[in-house]
Amino acid sequence: MNRIPVFFDPRLVSDVPVESPSAGKPRDVVREWLARYPIELHGYAPATIVDLCRAHSPAFVQDILTMQVPNGMETDDVRFLDSLYWTTGSLLNAARHALSRGIAVSPTSGFHHAGYDYCWGFCTFNGLMIAAQSLLTKSNVQKIGILDFDQHRGDGTEDIVRRLNLDAQITHITGLANYPREKQAFLATLPQLLEALSACDLIIYQAGADQHENDPLGGFLSSAEMRYRDARVFDFAKIQGIPLVWNLAGGYQTAESDGTISIQPVLDLHNATMEECVRIFQDNQ
Repeated sequence: MNRIPVFFDPRLVSDVPVESPSAGKPRDVVREWLARYPIELHGYAPATIVDLCRAHSPAFVQDILTMQVPNGMETDDVRFLDSLYWTTGSLLNAARHALSRGIAVSPTSGFHHAGYDYCWGFCTFNGLMIAAQSLLTKSNVQKIGILDFDQHRGDGTEDIVRRLNLDAQITHITGLANYPREKQAFLATLPQLLEALSACDLIIYQAGADQHENDPLGGFLSSAEMRYRDARVFDFAKIQGIPLVWNLAGGYQTAESDGTISIQPVLDLHNATMEECVRIFQDNQ
């Protein structure tokens, strides 16, 4: 049985107490995936400082790593900084793998609010743009699509594209930018949004769980509509023959059981994304 490649290393998980659940989420997601779905874990090398500087000002990278400026999680715990090499490395290596295999997964979050020389909103380094820049400069890739269906606008991605003059090489699409909380408009326009990626050599897809209608930080789609969203993205990539790598992005719902608070509603949404990925891509692996 062929399996979906997932690029995971325990060192991308940070247990440092921070406001966002995203830092610790990859471990929980991968644990559920291993128990439920035909996935295959891949090891990888961490990102390097050279990689980080492909999308960020070298001075900014140095200031973050030496804690001269606040990182996206606003923590001064060095364990969180160490995890950044592994989160970025996961997406970078998964993207490289997708080019040859057609599909790969990076169970990571915390990218799209990081700009060329700033960060905020639980994001420190923009792994989306680091991966894109690496492939554009070190492979035969000419054009990359970043399909960002996190609920919150990828201002950092837009900033890097503008600062590095990458408009001709990066197609950046966000569902929120044009259709905030207008689900029918978003769903009706989904085919056109995807069609804009037809000329791309790779799609980087942020399958954000915070587009769900019950998410406390936004959202407007039901669980069924979220699944439909993911299926259309995967179908499009497979039919067009465009390699695709996807990651988790945001998700902030919680549930309480026996006095314990968990992020199970978020995990359920990420599970549904993986189910659609397996259904559409497994035969090709």
